[in-house]
Amino acid sequence: MIKKSVLMKVKNTLVNEKHAILQQVRQEIDIDTDGDETDLIQGNLLIELTNHLNYRNSSKLKQIEEALKQIENKTYGLCKDCEEIIPEKRLLHNPYFQTCVSCAEEREIEEKQLRRFSK
Repeated sequence: MIKKSVLMKVKNTLVNEKHAILQQVRQEIDIDTDGDETDLIQGNLLIELTNHLNYRNSSKLKQIEEALKQIENKTYGLCKDCEEIIPEKRLLHNPYFQTCVSCAEEREIEEKQLRRFSK
């Protein structure tokens, strides 16, 4: 089981990241696409970048919410694939990890094989 001190550190990290993302999302960006062709191109690039960041933030928020729910349910730190305990060092490095190193490597190999066969 994960030490309580580590669990609290992870939880604080998750909550702080959640607040930072929500604050960033709340900031409205006024992108100017009026003007010449260069302004239009730059404006469209900024819109595309903003959309990409919003998607990434949304994905990250889902991961944070899932991790916080697992902490609450006392299931945080268990690998979703094999149900073994994920090492604390791995969770401190990235509190969103849902799998142990072995299972993550297996998933990566499977994904590479799928990409190779889908070409």
